[in-house]
Parts: sequence; structure tokens; C-alpha cells
Amino acid sequence: MTGLSQNQAKQIRALQQKKYRQETGLFLVEGSKAVSETLEDGWPCESLVCTERFLKSNPKATETFKKEIWICSEDQLSSLGNFQTNNAALLIARQKSPQSIPDPSQNLWLALDEISDPGNLGTIIRLADWFGVKEVICLGNCVEWYNPKVIASTMGSFLRIRQVVLNADLLRASDRPWFAADMNGQNLYDFRFPGKSTLVIGSEANGLNADWLKVKESVLSIPSFGKAESLNAAMATGIFLNHWRLFGT
Repeated sequence: MTGLSQNQAKQIRALQQKKYRQETGLFLVEGSKAVSETLEDGWPCESLVCTERFLKSNPKATETFKKEIWICSEDQLSSLGNFQTNNAALLIARQKSPQSIPDPSQNLWLALDEISDPGNLGTIIRLADWFGVKEVICLGNCVEWYNPKVIASTMGSFLRIRQVVLNADLLRASDRPWFAADMNGQNLYDFRFPGKSTLVIGSEANGLNADWLKVKESVLSIPSFGKAESLNAAMATGIFLNHWRLFGT
């Protein structure tokens, strides 16, 4: 265990930028709970930066960690990542390559069509974890999976959800029936998901790609009972997953 040098601090700060995350294959995990869970999970990591307090209060999380541990002050720690304040720890972890084929044993494939907001992606990963969906399929130009805001929004669920990257045309061509969430579709509450199916959620700004809307019987809508203009992607996903769990076959 050693102190953190200025050069090491500079390299860690660089991981706030997508360019350096892509070049190094590394990403940041911040905060006491997320760091502890990641260490206990055995996720591949390169180094741990933490305060002495974190080290003393989390012996189980750190005693088996064989890589470099750097000790720093709370102020220095906060300057390294994206959290406004961080009085505990920051982990430099290694990215896992996405899968190219969804798991055929899963009853529901959850696909995101060009989701661009990192908070929404992170929340959707957390929702998938809550409702027992084991993977999330990213279609098109989705926001980067290892964006720090995505990781923070998952609240540790990134550890349990597989990332799948797939071409939308291949997904549409699969044998599974697919259903797309849109403002103008059949009433979700009159619908029952078949045994194995795909749910497609569109982007916050542009909605679904037009190709998903061509088959009218495959478009589903959450009915509105008030005057709100719309729901964001994560809120809509939660409602759809809840309905799937209640009424799926």
C-alpha cells in the first residue's frame, strides 16, 4: 500500500473520458458500497484507491485483493472520479467484452434501441436485475455501457447483468416474436407476453426506429390516465417489466 503519485492520479482522471476507457479497457467504480460489492464479486480489477478509513472498515472486501492499493485523502479521492464527494473508495476495473448472441434460454430478451442517456441505461440495468432479466441487448448507437454515470446508476447491478451488442436487423429476423414500446400502440394492459419474446425500448429523444413500428400488432403502449406528456425510457421499462412478470406466460 502506497500513496498516490501525481502521474497515477492523472491516469485515473483520464478514465472519466470515453477515449481513454476505450484505449485501456478500464473503467471506474466509485463509492463504498459499489466498490465493496465489486471486490467481493471477484470482478477483474487493476487497482484500488481508498481512504484509510475504508481500508479499516472493509477488511473482507480488501484482504483478498492482490493488486495495487493506493491510500489517499478524501479530497484527493473526490478529485479523481465523477462523484461530487467520495470519502471511501474508487476502483479501477477491467471491462468485460459484450456478448454477441442473446441467451436462448431466457424467456424475455430486453433490447434497447439507441438509448442515449447514461442515467436511463444505468437504471434499466438495475431494473433488469430487479425483475430477473439476466442480460440487456444494446442496438445501434447506445450510450457506452461503462460510462461512469451508467455504472453509478446501476447501483452495483452491472455486476449481474450481461451486455449483449446486436444488430437490430438480426434481432428482428430471429424466431422470437418481438414487441416494441411506443406511444401509439395496443394497450399494454390488454396484452399477455408469450412464453419467449423480445421487448424493445426506444431512445429518449427519437423513440423507436421506424422499422420497429411497421408491424402494428407488435407495438405496445402504456395507457395514460393523466396529462403527463410522456414517460422516460427507464420508467417505461419498469412498467413493462412489471407487467411481464405479472402476466407473462
